[in-house]
Amino acid sequence: MNSSPRPTLVDVAKLAGVSRATVSRVVRQDVGVAAETFERVQAAIRELGYVPNFAARTLASGSASTVAVVVPEPDERVFSDPFFGFTVSGITRALTGTGFQLVMAFAPTEGFPTATTQFLMAGGVAGAIVMSHHRADGLAKAVADLPLPSTFLGAPLVTESLPPEVHTVDSDNRGGGALAARRMLERGVHRPATITGPLDMMASVDRLDGWRAVVEEAGLEWTLVEGDFTREGGRRCAETLLREHPGVDGVFIASDLMAIGAVPTLTAAGRSVGEDLQVVAFDDFAGARELDLTAIHNPAVELGAEAAAMLLALMRGEEPSTPLILPTTLTVRSSG
Repeated sequence: MNSSPRPTLVDVAKLAGVSRATVSRVVRQDVGVAAETFERVQAAIRELGYVPNFAARTLASGSASTVAVVVPEPDERVFSDPFFGFTVSGITRALTGTGFQLVMAFAPTEGFPTATTQFLMAGGVAGAIVMSHHRADGLAKAVADLPLPSTFLGAPLVTESLPPEVHTVDSDNRGGGALAARRMLERGVHRPATITGPLDMMASVDRLDGWRAVVEEAGLEWTLVEGDFTREGGRRCAETLLREHPGVDGVFIASDLMAIGAVPTLTAAGRSVGEDLQVVAFDDFAGARELDLTAIHNPAVELGAEAAAMLLALMRGEEPSTPLILPTTLTVRSSG
């Protein structure tokens, strides 16, 4: 029995010396592919024994009518975090008038997402937008290897195993972290700390790296507590800071939702936010406004719209520029 792996669209692209998008266009029988290129791709398909699946044939027939948003998070996390609502709003806006129906698929948080890939390839799904992926969930590579147009809302943390044509839309998380650090320095912070997001996600790593670079350039020692982008996680991290680092005079909290959990915990312990404790959050959603938090504005609606626009371009056989990085800005309020 032959146990060799089934050839993928990526394998065909490498052998033919073209992009995944070009192979996908040949598979879908799109017009506009040069005859020489078409023949080279077809020769690679024959040599490798690559068999396009039903989803690719569905795309060629024009009957695929669904765009899938794939999220490797528990549903309670998705429905409690405003980031997901804003990004889906942007995706929906970009799909208006296109005839595509949006569906959401919850992928497993670890291991290979077999059920998810089977759903994507079962027919009817024209393209996928993947968001909130973690290092261990296996989703980024699994989707990137499918002969299906896909974009990533947020850069995958592990890139060395991914094809070079992976298309991503992201916020300038590193720049936002640097903005937060500079604001804290302007406010006279000398003992800074940060509550990060989960460090198996690129957004968390970039926000930390941008913040840390500025703090270390200023010659300051700093403290880190790893959170999980949840309200309860923010509360727990604040308790850890109060217990283990009571002298901290400034905290960068890497999401509004964690700040909603952390700030009441800090104030209940007698810390005066905006006076003896400077706080900068990340996202600038309703929670930051309600708590009057200085925050880095995360353009979530625009992220969703741009991810969908990029996907639509791929489905038309175009090759959009990637990665697309949207700027982050500082909104100053009373907390820091």
